[in-house]
Amino acid sequence: MAGIRFNPRDMIMPPFKTCPKCGKAEFGVHGIHGDRVLRRCRDCWYSHNVPLPSVRKKIIYLDQFVISEFAKLRNPQARGHERVRANPFWQQAYDLLFQLRQLQMICCPDSGSHQEESRISTINADLKKMYEHLSGGITFEPFDGIKSMQIGELARAWAERRDPFFDFAPRRVLSSDPDEWSQRYYITFQDNPFLIPANILYSRRALHAEIVRLFTDVWGKEKRTFDYWYNLERTEYQKDLAQVAMKSQRERWEVALSFRPGKDTPLEQLDKMMPSFAENLLESILHIFQFPREGGLRSQTEMTELMKGFREANPIAEAPFLKLQAMMYAVIAMRAAGGQKQPPNEGMATDIDTVAHILPYCDAMFVDNECRALLLNIPRRLQPEWVSRVFSMRVKDNFLAYLREIRNGITKEHVEGLREAYGDRDLTGVPAARPEQT
Repeated sequence: MAGIRFNPRDMIMPPFKTCPKCGKAEFGVHGIHGDRVLRRCRDCWYSHNVPLPSVRKKIIYLDQFVISEFAKLRNPQARGHERVRANPFWQQAYDLLFQLRQLQMICCPDSGSHQEESRISTINADLKKMYEHLSGGITFEPFDGIKSMQIGELARAWAERRDPFFDFAPRRVLSSDPDEWSQRYYITFQDNPFLIPANILYSRRALHAEIVRLFTDVWGKEKRTFDYWYNLERTEYQKDLAQVAMKSQRERWEVALSFRPGKDTPLEQLDKMMPSFAENLLESILHIFQFPREGGLRSQTEMTELMKGFREANPIAEAPFLKLQAMMYAVIAMRAAGGQKQPPNEGMATDIDTVAHILPYCDAMFVDNECRALLLNIPRRLQPEWVSRVFSMRVKDNFLAYLREIRNGITKEHVEGLREAYGDRDLTGVPAARPEQT
């Protein structure tokens, strides 16, 4: 069988320059790392690093429906292709987003929501390829990790008797630093085998059924204020955590006691042997209270007082993700009380979960009209500043203008960096790339 021959010179790519050592026009780009280009000669192998200007990329999150429309746009065989192609917005948005990504001006990270919603789609492969192409392999941390980070800061602030400080720097919640010049390639993997479509569908439908029940039997009948539903939603979270943790502990003991020698244990039973998110989170809070950051160990008396005060004051209710989530559900509750007959669709819970966890870390977000309307319906006195960063089809022209503004803001120094690393590609329409008038 013929073997595969690999020539390392193939990894040295354009743009080529004259090698300062041997004089041949073989001095190409061997790699891009952070803020530098490694140039190497394909003839004599001389190499040196060329510095690149620093970048601060805009973090733009694209809702799953945007990924879906782009996938249909690119696949003529896809159902809905003609509809998407007939709307010039989608081609314009696609071209601008990918150009800005290549120009190192934006990063469009993917998320767990993209992965789950794509897995239950008939065009999963197209969707996966699209969101990975846009993200370049950069993804948001799991939402449970963002919860833990925000609640952990609340616990530390409580233990240190100070006000909490939430750092919304994107790097804290992304898999890698977005403010680095991108390599010419990124590595992807096959579908996560632990994301089982049947399980995803079951969870989505169960959650939607509960929201429909609340919409019809609770929110639609109880005439309460926005503040009532908002405060109820966020203050009950701490109690729910404790209940889930106790339930998980009980199930683990039950599974352990059910083990029998020589008898196989079903996979779903083995899964219950793992500590739940709620258990791990509560254990982390205890650890924060026990071990001060400056070192040492708090006494049992101090620990007891901290835990008692933390439970009573319920600072978890101030977690940014929880407040934003609670406000969006409170808007739905007020709509139900106002006579709206149609409950939210099945995908709204995912949209709310996604927005609540990652909006504070984004420069812009494009969601569907209904999701944006929920944010705009939050009372002004409570509405977070992040809401102004959200776009939808109702303001699609504003989104295109926002993208063009980013492109127009590229500096000449940045253009020179682009030419050094990638050549003249993708510079169409960039004012700083035009020749100076003499």
